[in-house]
Amino acid sequence: MDKDYKIIKEKLNENKNKRVLILGTIGIDFQTLMKKLNVGKWYEKVLDDLLIENYGYIAPKYIPDNEKKRLEDSIEIEKGVPLFSHKMIDSDLILFIYVDPKILRILCTREKVSYQEALSLQNKLKSQVNQATCQVVNIKPYSHSLDIEKVGRNVYIYDDKNNDLTDRKILKEYYNDENIDFYFRFPYIKKVNHMDDLKRKQGFLLIINEKYLKASNYIEIDKRYRNFFKRFNLVYVITKNKLKKDLFHLRYSNIYFVNENFFDDDVLQELYFNYLLNTKNIKFSKKKLLLLKKMNNYLKNKKTIKTNELANTFKMNSRKVERYMNDSNKIYKNIGYDYVKNEWYIIK
Repeated sequence: MDKDYKIIKEKLNENKNKRVLILGTIGIDFQTLMKKLNVGKWYEKVLDDLLIENYGYIAPKYIPDNEKKRLEDSIEIEKGVPLFSHKMIDSDLILFIYVDPKILRILCTREKVSYQEALSLQNKLKSQVNQATCQVVNIKPYSHSLDIEKVGRNVYIYDDKNNDLTDRKILKEYYNDENIDFYFRFPYIKKVNHMDDLKRKQGFLLIINEKYLKASNYIEIDKRYRNFFKRFNLVYVITKNKLKKDLFHLRYSNIYFVNENFFDDDVLQELYFNYLLNTKNIKFSKKKLLLLKKMNNYLKNKKTIKTNELANTFKMNSRKVERYMNDSNKIYKNIGYDYVKNEWYIIK
């Protein structure tokens, strides 16, 4: 949601002398949003502080409703200090974060709150915002590609370890919550015994031990196996060499190096949700698509190429070359970059 952070930041900078309310339903991670923006207060925290100030550390259920209402009504927004809230408060500007129900369901699952409650509150807030007399700016998170079909949730393992991973779907019967049904549909853990078996498999993640890959270095792994692994969104190569983790070399690849203690169900689940929420629909103009096609045709007969050659051929600066190569990789998935040799390499 980086694009949305940028929009909110711009609106806050433009309206520093106004009382700004950032409004959204439960399930939206306001704490992370506040940290990224480095500004603002959270309504729930302000209310908690008021309750403690007036009543000490007493359970809210023992505080009279009329007193809680009085304290709630006393909360005002300061100019230049936006307030993040799940409820309407008098303000000069409302930034309303409206989340598509499909994305909201994933947010609620990740934050472990009720989807039905979140959806009901969002609809209520939307109605209130439509009747607001102050200025309103609607913030709609960028459209995403949400592949939640079963085949897209498979996790395959090709290793002689990691036998302790469980399959979330078998835990479903032990829970009774309207949101748990979705919550425990990932991961579907599956195992393969031979490399050739992977040619017929597809899914979200492949976990494979480094010893099964015949390549002398990280770049060769990317060149040799990226097309082989193209049916998986992510490939985690287990390595004992900690220096291989988070290698910058494979930035344009779906292949990552991790240590063998990285995996458990909760980590895999969080990885899956984050992937869904950050995988955006690719939309390019016809003009850009045409240029990307020309660049791809130019690269077909190359094994490696320097940025300067691309810049001179297509009349663009080096920063623009990097952006276009990144976009080309999203479509054709055939670009890598070797930061040791400072050159692009092409995957056939």
